Amino acid sequence: MKYIKYIIGICLFLPTSCLNDSFLEEYPKGQQTESTVFTTYDNFKTYAWGLYNVFFGYAYDTGQTDEIFRGDYEADNMIKGLEGNQSQWAYQTAKATDESSNWDYDYIRRVNLMLDNIDGSQMSDVDKEHWRSVGYFFRSYKYFQMLSKFGDIPWVEHVLSDDSPELYAPRDSRDLVAGNILSNLQYAEQNIGNDDGSNTIGVAAVQALMSRFTLFEGTWRKYHGLADADTYLKECVRVSEALIAQYPEVHPKYDELFNSESLAGVTGIILYKAYETGQLMHGLTRMVRTGESYIEATKDAVDSYLCQNGYPITNTASNYAGDHNVYDQFRNRDYRLYLTVCPPYMVKKPNGPSTTDWEYTDDPQDREYIDLMATISGETYHRLPSANFRNYTVQGQPHLKNNNWGQGWNASQMGFWVWKYYNSHTDCSSANGTCTTDAPLFRIGEVMLNYAEAMYELGKFDQTAANKSINKLRARANVTLMNVESIGDDFDPSRDQDVKPVLWEIRRERRVELMGEGFRLDDLRRWKKGEYVNKQPLGVYVTDAASLNVKVTGGPSDNEGYIYFFGEPLGWQEYYYLYPLPLKQLALNKNLEQNPEWTK
Repeated sequence: MKYIKYIIGICLFLPTSCLNDSFLEEYPKGQQTESTVFTTYDNFKTYAWGLYNVFFGYAYDTGQTDEIFRGDYEADNMIKGLEGNQSQWAYQTAKATDESSNWDYDYIRRVNLMLDNIDGSQMSDVDKEHWRSVGYFFRSYKYFQMLSKFGDIPWVEHVLSDDSPELYAPRDSRDLVAGNILSNLQYAEQNIGNDDGSNTIGVAAVQALMSRFTLFEGTWRKYHGLADADTYLKECVRVSEALIAQYPEVHPKYDELFNSESLAGVTGIILYKAYETGQLMHGLTRMVRTGESYIEATKDAVDSYLCQNGYPITNTASNYAGDHNVYDQFRNRDYRLYLTVCPPYMVKKPNGPSTTDWEYTDDPQDREYIDLMATISGETYHRLPSANFRNYTVQGQPHLKNNNWGQGWNASQMGFWVWKYYNSHTDCSSANGTCTTDAPLFRIGEVMLNYAEAMYELGKFDQTAANKSINKLRARANVTLMNVESIGDDFDPSRDQDVKPVLWEIRRERRVELMGEGFRLDDLRRWKKGEYVNKQPLGVYVTDAASLNVKVTGGPSDNEGYIYFFGEPLGWQEYYYLYPLPLKQLALNKNLEQNPEWTK
């Protein structure tokens, strides 16, 4: 029955070989044409399955399993702790190349092929409107990805032939492209149906994409000095409010959003990518539970989580005990910290490192977070001690790669091992990708954050807005609810003084809720805050650097301070806000112009 539902229902996990233009080539040559292939509702439904592979989800390819973190480790949230993997922006190694996966007009052509054949089909007008809406959604999704990276890009409305002059057209303006995306999505919102099965593109998915796109475009325009920011921000508020009315609550277990075998029916999930044994699997959980995981959080990211009383660690009212003792550093913090960055603990391993058994130590603080995690996370989700894919338990955290007790897994270079996608129930038996936990694509938590930020940018954020957005997220995280009136200039002494206090707290909430989901770099770009990556990434504070075989800074000696792996950044460059166009595309089309300051 589950297999039948998989075929008929969502098909987000069809094998890639079934999801390309070869759909049109599998009919006997000379017998089928576009006009006969694109005929009925079911024809369009089958073809549209192939468009769902635009959603990344969790990667199968072992070389891409940490790709979901890229927007975090190329910003200030995390590092990829391998030499040569410094943030290309902070360390000025970014350069224009021939290829770019972000420049994808092949996908645009695939969508346009469907759109161009709608009017000539045998479908009813209502069905034609539906499939045009589905096409507009997918095309808008891809155009949004490209617009956000490159700015001005060519807008291609129809399938092009080899002699189409549009092949050599210059870039269209951001105004035109963004306006077309918005109008296409508005059309889809009004005309799409909801009859293609569960977890397919319907009104809610369209509105979720609109919420994401309009927040990005509205804030980009505001902070980069472009016109019409409010047009997009008002649309963000409108569609986000509609979604919050439909999905007023969040799922009570944060970590289950990212580690469940099925997200079907989970509160607040709008669209997800489903994985199924033998159909589509991924390798993310396997990576997290092996020595192949090099993703770790920075001290700056850990510091951004509030204390449970609702104050930042820099406010004396937080009662924060400091970070020179890692147990103190994690005590009484936002639960999302514990579910994203593995908290500290220590156990005894009397029978050696490669065993499943363990014992408590005689020090009560060593089991503090072991006990805590048993109360806030399910038995096969985030429990301590952590274990590798063979269930060999890890002696403790921080667990450093250079001093790992003979256990090469679940370790980090600087001490803050990221385990957001950790669980012990999905199949991690093979490095070829056997994991089947589902990946959220749109969830109400993000929409609530979009709503809060857009409301603030329009001068409308108040306690009512906070209660139906940020405070829903804080309640789940065991953090005192936001009181808007209490947030003054001295609420966080360390905030960026160019950012108003309430907006700073809204952005903080976004940072911690979406930590490890790849949003951070794009957020910094749209806020025009690329300089945040200029801080040297730091880890835990240690007093015995020599014996741990790590480098430290910020302490009284070379043997005491915060661990670091990468040196001081060279600094963000102003032209980094837009990515370079691929050099190959510039060679093919002489009418394209490179973004400023990137070498042609």
